Amino acid sequence: MKNLNISIAGLGNVGSAVVNVIEDNSSYWEKKTNLSLNIIGLSAKNINQERSFDIKKYKWVETPIDLLNINDLKPDILIELIGYEKDISYDLVKSALNNKIHVVTGNKAMLALHGQELFKIAEKNKVSLLFEAAVAGGIPIIKTLKNNIFLNKIKKISGILNGTTNYILTTMELQNKSFNDVLEDAKQKGFTSDHESKLDIGGYDAAHKLTLLSSIAYGGEIDFNLNEIEGIQNITIEDINFVKQLGFRIKLISETRVIDNKIYSSTKPKLISLDKPLANANNALNAINIVTDQLQNLYLEGEGAGGLPTASSILSDVFEIANNVDVRSIGYNTDQLTRYEKFDSSNIESKFYLRIRVIDQSGVLSKITSYLNEYNISVEKILQIPDSKENNIPILITTHKIKTSELLNSVKKIGELEFVDQNISIIPIE
Repeated sequence: MKNLNISIAGLGNVGSAVVNVIEDNSSYWEKKTNLSLNIIGLSAKNINQERSFDIKKYKWVETPIDLLNINDLKPDILIELIGYEKDISYDLVKSALNNKIHVVTGNKAMLALHGQELFKIAEKNKVSLLFEAAVAGGIPIIKTLKNNIFLNKIKKISGILNGTTNYILTTMELQNKSFNDVLEDAKQKGFTSDHESKLDIGGYDAAHKLTLLSSIAYGGEIDFNLNEIEGIQNITIEDINFVKQLGFRIKLISETRVIDNKIYSSTKPKLISLDKPLANANNALNAINIVTDQLQNLYLEGEGAGGLPTASSILSDVFEIANNVDVRSIGYNTDQLTRYEKFDSSNIESKFYLRIRVIDQSGVLSKITSYLNEYNISVEKILQIPDSKENNIPILITTHKIKTSELLNSVKKIGELEFVDQNISIIPIE
C-alpha cells in the first residue's frame, strides 16, 4: 500500500468536494490502486463555516503556510484551491515547491501570470506542479495534450473555456432576456460573483486558461500578454436572435494557433454555425476542439466547473504524482520553452457578421454596399428586417473572408454616415 500525505488550502466548493470524494472513496481506491490518501491538514478563511464534512476530524491551521509542516510532518502533496492571482496563493505554492513538496492547483490566474517562474522552481526541486483542474473543470484537456497527443503537431485549439459566459449566452437566447438581467440571475444562482463576473464576462478567465493550453500545445513560455481579449458584455439579445435567423449561435470562443512562427491567442465572441458541436454545447458546459497533423478533429465536451467535476481533475493529478514523480509539469523542460512573439491580428482573415441600424430612407442600402465595395469586401448575405417597434431598421450582413483591418476601415466610414443610428455590431464568424 502506498500512502500519500495531503494538505488542502481552500475549502470552497472544490476543496470541500475533494475532501468528500476522498472520504467516500478511500476503500475503493485502496482496492483498485493500492493507494491510500491521508489528509494531514486543512486551512481556509473561516473554520466556523458550515461544510459538507466534519471539520473536527482533521488538523486545522489558521495560516495556510503552516500546512507545509504540521507537527514535524511534511505533506507529500499540497492542494492549493485558494485561488488568488498572487498574494497568499503564490507565496504558499512557491514555498511548497522550494520545500520539495508536490503541488496540485486549480489556480489558472496564478499560473497564467506567474507560472513561468513557478514551473522553473518545481523543475529545480524535482517536484511536480500539476494543474488539470485549472482548465475546463472535469475535462481532461491537460493530460490529453501532455500525454495522449503530445507527439502530434497541434495546428489549432479552439473552444468554450468559461461556463459562466456560456450559461449567460444560452439563457439570453432561451428566455429572450437582456445581458444584464441574466448576469444578475447568474449571480443569484451562484454561477459567478461580483468579483468573478469581471473575469468571466470580460474574457479574462478563459484567456488565463488559453495561456496554459497554448504553452503546452506549442512549447512556448507562459506569457499572458500574448492574448487578445474581448468579453461578452456588448452582446445584445437582438444580435442573438438575428444570428439565429442566419443559422448561427454566439459563443465566447478561445482560440490559439501558430502563424508565421508567432502566437495568435484570442478570446472573443464568435458566430458558430448551428450544425457544429460547439454551437450546441450549452448552459455551463465547456467544449474544446483540437486539430493536429494526425487528427482532423478531436472534440472534448463536459462539465467545465463545479465541485465534483473539478475535484475529479484534482485527484487525477494526485494519482499521476503517486504513479510517476518524475512527470514534467508543463510537458517540457522549462529551458526548452520558446519565447514567442504576438501575431498581429489585423492580418487575420475571417468572415464577419455586421448589424447596422439605420434610419429607414431610400438609398441607404446602396450607400452601405458602395463603401463595402470600396474596400473589396465581398458580401455573402444581406438582410433588411422591418421593425415596427423602432424608428430605424436593422440591416444584417455576412461577409466572405476579409482581413480584419480592411473590414474595420470600411465599418468606420459606414458608421460616420448620417443615417446610421447606432454603433455597428461586428462579430467574426468561426
